[in-house]
Amino acid sequence: MPKNKNLMMIFREIKVGELVDFVNTVFYKNANIVPITPQRAISQANNPYAQPNDVALVLALNNKEEIIGFIGILPGKTTLTDERFFWNSCWWIDPEKGKTAAMPLFYSMLKLTKSNLIFFDLTPHTASIVAKMGFITDKITGTKVFLRFNLNQILPKKYAFLKMMKPILKFFDSCLNAMFAKKSAKKELNYQVVKQLDTSMEAFLNKFKPTMLTPFDNTFFTWISNYSWLTTQPNEFETAIAKKYYFSYVTQSFVVELLKITNQNELIAIVVVTCRDSEMKIPYCFFDDNATEKVLEAIFNYAYDKKITTITTFHSKLEEELKLKKNTVLFTKQLVKHIGYPKKCDALSIATKLFQDGEGDAVFT
Repeated sequence: MPKNKNLMMIFREIKVGELVDFVNTVFYKNANIVPITPQRAISQANNPYAQPNDVALVLALNNKEEIIGFIGILPGKTTLTDERFFWNSCWWIDPEKGKTAAMPLFYSMLKLTKSNLIFFDLTPHTASIVAKMGFITDKITGTKVFLRFNLNQILPKKYAFLKMMKPILKFFDSCLNAMFAKKSAKKELNYQVVKQLDTSMEAFLNKFKPTMLTPFDNTFFTWISNYSWLTTQPNEFETAIAKKYYFSYVTQSFVVELLKITNQNELIAIVVVTCRDSEMKIPYCFFDDNATEKVLEAIFNYAYDKKITTITTFHSKLEEELKLKKNTVLFTKQLVKHIGYPKKCDALSIATKLFQDGEGDAVFT
């Protein structure tokens, strides 16, 4: 472990091949803060783009060996070049004990990845730091639409005292949804939930490869669908871990599904959806611009069938189409995500690539 005597910190690196063992150590179980969950460790251990010696975590410890900060690295693959790229998966600093650890951790990540890093969904503050470090920063816009009332989920998150009133809020939701929820669907548009890409879907995807940032294939989908970073039935140990972890971990329900969308027996779209506690996101979707309206209608059919309350998309064409369908939703909310990437990516034509909502680690939660 390299030491920085001036800052009284110890830096510890955890490699991909060590993650599963790490979450079973006495150090991990007794830690004041945990930098990763067992689910994330297993998922990253099965990352098809990772190598066992890739560093997945850098921990900053004080002289009592307490975790005062950590930063995460997710090995990935892009269509930009054969050179390896990585995603920043987390960056946490203890607000009192770890103030001096923030930048040393960041510099450590830059060194380990040779600055071949892409950042997705940064906070505005972190985006400003990334920009000062010489990375190009940008924004992508998204839209969240509400199809059904879900006060029983929204309000208790904002006001803790309302947790005991969830049954009453659910009753209000039922009444409001009976009166106002949007239920119309066009059943002539078909969607099919499939386990993997078939040959027709693989052929369909070929024309979208020039605009993909992350290669989308069966290897990738198998990983993201089988190794979520969330748990829906936590045991006693996982419940205890959740109290010491600062990112998403425990939820009521979570699924990742692959939709094959057809119109009059013609394949018109391939869409990946994640549904978490009745809230749906569209991390990856592929379709021709002239099919946008029909694709969105099929997505709505899926949402109605699953009683989805909200749909979030960062796909520009779906956003444009949603603006034309304001009468089919209850409310609309505009979203922004901050992204960052090395300057050399400009020369690698990153401007021609479509940043989708599932990039990096976003698809896992």
